[in-house]
Amino acid sequence: MSPLDRHERAKELFLEACERSPEDLRRFLDTACGDDPPLRREVESLLRFRGSPERSDLLPGTLELPSADPGARIGPYRLLGRLGEGGMGEVWEAEQREPIRRRVALKLIKAGMDTAQVVARFESERQALALMDHPNIARVFDAGATESGRPYFVMEYVRGEPIHVYCDRHNLSVPERLELMLQVCEGVQHAHHKGIIHRDIKSSNVLVEVVDDRPVPKIIDFGVAKATQQQLTEKTMFTALGVLIGTPEYMSPEQADPAVHDIDTRTDVYSLGVVLYELLVGALPFDSETLREAGFDEIRRRIREDEPVKPSTRVTTLGEGSAETASRRKTDPSSLRRLLRGDLDWITMKALAKERSRRYGSPMDLAADIRRHLAHAPVEAGRPGAVYRARKFVRRHRFGVIAGAVVIATLLVGIAGTSVGMLRAKREAQTARRVADILAGTFTELNPFQAGAVVATPEAMLERGTERIEAELADEPLVQARLFDVMGNALAAYGRYDRSRELLERAVALRREHLGAEHALTLGSMTHLGNLYWVTGDYPASRELHERILAIRERNPVPGELAISANLQSLGRLHWKLSEFEQAHALFERSLVLHEAALGPDHLAVAYDLFWLGTVEMDTMDYGAARSHMERAAQIGERELGPDHPEVANAAFQIGLLYWRMGERDAAREKLERALAIHERGIGPDNPATAFPLNELGVLLTGEGEYERARALIERAKTIREKTLGPDHPDLAWSLTALAYLEIETGNLEAGQRLHRRALEIQERAFGPEHYEVSRVYGFLAWAEQRVGNWAEARRLRDRQISILRNVFSDGHRRLAEPLYQRARLAAREGEPERALELLREALACGYRGDPIGGEDDFDTLRRHPGFEALVAGVTAAR
Repeated sequence: MSPLDRHERAKELFLEACERSPEDLRRFLDTACGDDPPLRREVESLLRFRGSPERSDLLPGTLELPSADPGARIGPYRLLGRLGEGGMGEVWEAEQREPIRRRVALKLIKAGMDTAQVVARFESERQALALMDHPNIARVFDAGATESGRPYFVMEYVRGEPIHVYCDRHNLSVPERLELMLQVCEGVQHAHHKGIIHRDIKSSNVLVEVVDDRPVPKIIDFGVAKATQQQLTEKTMFTALGVLIGTPEYMSPEQADPAVHDIDTRTDVYSLGVVLYELLVGALPFDSETLREAGFDEIRRRIREDEPVKPSTRVTTLGEGSAETASRRKTDPSSLRRLLRGDLDWITMKALAKERSRRYGSPMDLAADIRRHLAHAPVEAGRPGAVYRARKFVRRHRFGVIAGAVVIATLLVGIAGTSVGMLRAKREAQTARRVADILAGTFTELNPFQAGAVVATPEAMLERGTERIEAELADEPLVQARLFDVMGNALAAYGRYDRSRELLERAVALRREHLGAEHALTLGSMTHLGNLYWVTGDYPASRELHERILAIRERNPVPGELAISANLQSLGRLHWKLSEFEQAHALFERSLVLHEAALGPDHLAVAYDLFWLGTVEMDTMDYGAARSHMERAAQIGERELGPDHPEVANAAFQIGLLYWRMGERDAAREKLERALAIHERGIGPDNPATAFPLNELGVLLTGEGEYERARALIERAKTIREKTLGPDHPDLAWSLTALAYLEIETGNLEAGQRLHRRALEIQERAFGPEHYEVSRVYGFLAWAEQRVGNWAEARRLRDRQISILRNVFSDGHRRLAEPLYQRARLAAREGEPERALELLREALACGYRGDPIGGEDDFDTLRRHPGFEALVAGVTAAR
């Protein structure tokens, strides 16, 4: 090696040595310098010259330069105590006195370490943190330089401990550790969304602190972060050739390869996989001591080429430590191995894949598979076949599968037994045998251990059963009709709407043909079909069918028979959907009277009536009545169905929306989070019903500035709806308006307006131009136009919104208050004082309660207008 090459190499190794702990420095120099004593002497000389107090025992003669001391002041901060230090910087706990008083963490570049390269790396970390705003990433508050010129920055003081230490100290179970891992993935995803690759994710860089009795991971130390979309600092910063940037135990293969320069976000996915491995097993994929004892090139080779063993296998190699490891996860070694085997092995090893193309594409993809595992749904990792998927379904719906099997068996066998009067006696036994054969054959095909079995999901089982019913019971139309009715409803529950519609329409046709148009069984199938039309957005067909059923039942009443209540509820839901709130409320009240008289005040049917009454009252802003009805319904539902039933989740979702509209945001968030958790565990993460809490929780988080998680939730809801409902369903419009709100709040105004207009097209096509939901989208569009100063278009859109609301609601309704007030702002801005005053008076008469009235800059043109001043004074005095 020439003297010039040796000097360049010494500088590279010096920079890396600055990142090493005192305990690791000598071993690093032994490995990196090898049998080149002159190179080692030059590196040690650089270290002595630059100063490093914690290395004085290793490198005698090190020059100790002045450092910070407890009690010292840096700007408005008083240093309290050193939290830690690395090669280039030291972190202090500090107290900020003004303009607010709080504890902070102050990171200060070390005395004597202000080389251009180190300063560039230090400023890069500061800029990377400043770009981000996420609850799982430590925030930056301030930056500056000391009087002697040493750069520093101030960040959130995380009162926590490394994630693996926290998990072990609190003996968290595997599911509890996975819940923490989900938050870490969300934080890293946020960094990636901001164009930042961390490059040094490890357990010690993820601190867990307890906030409101809830553990919250915080990602720290972006000291070697890499930007993908912008330059983090104008100062020169480069990755030294031959130097490992990061921590070897957590380092991706491409990060350890000097020939690879296109490091992307998947390198952080790999490191997340190592953290996950450590949380599950209590050990790293590559033993730290063995890895670091190897030479420099051998370390890189092992990272790039050696395959780690699966977590479930690694647990068996821990020897006596396996019992302690399992105990810290609230289990025993055998149970822990079984718990890790399968999903968690596959998920972890996919994250740790050597080839980037085989890894998860993003932290949120990794998180999605963890959520699937927690919900007992099939994961994307691994090689799941029919046996695996069937087993996962049974695990996810343990009680539902047992109950469903009993119901289907009872139904099929019972059909034969209740065929008296429909079938001749001599054919009864034959029919029973045929139905029993279908039952046996269908469940045999469901059995994943049966040779040649191909059916692995209930949807597929229902589909196969339907095919056999069509082929083998063609001469038993009434038996077919009943089975089509049952299976049509079951397929609808799985989002198979096209096939469900086909079966229910056939059930109606068969029963009408053989029993008559007004038979109770025919009306029952018609009710199911009308409900399906409602779910799929075919509102005209649903209305026509439900009104016909109700007319028949009212014409031929059966004393004590409650089937009419089902139609009152169905028709009430339809009127609610069509913004015909008075009709909806009357129908639900009528159903409630019937149910309470026949079943008592605490029956589940009463809860459904109360729930829907509350829903209508919420949309008409009668919040007091809505709260009373909904909370009573929720109490009945939880008592009768248990805390994890999907209907309990639906109630929690609606109550969450109500609390949100009443301004109780924390309570609303708790309800929406609970609804989402129940749905993900019960009906699965990809069910259309799960999209509702996903979407609205995303909107709530957007309003709270938690943009990264909000985007992930809304995008999930949008994907579910597009897949199950299609591109023109009105429910999809809710996801589009939610995403539009997020885009506008994050500065993407054009994208937000485009999404709003697409939502408007869907809603107008589904409901017509005079629907309440259409008015809401016009209001969103007007708000967006106001944000960009397009006043004329905002005025046109707001006028259209108000016109629709006047048709839907009565004069003076509270729904008109906010749009009228916003329209008054536009009139004032455009120099129409009398029109603005007229609109303001009407908004107040409708119950507008904003504060302060007329306080916006738009009303500056009215400040000296006597009518305006009198109006404001009157409102102020009244309050």
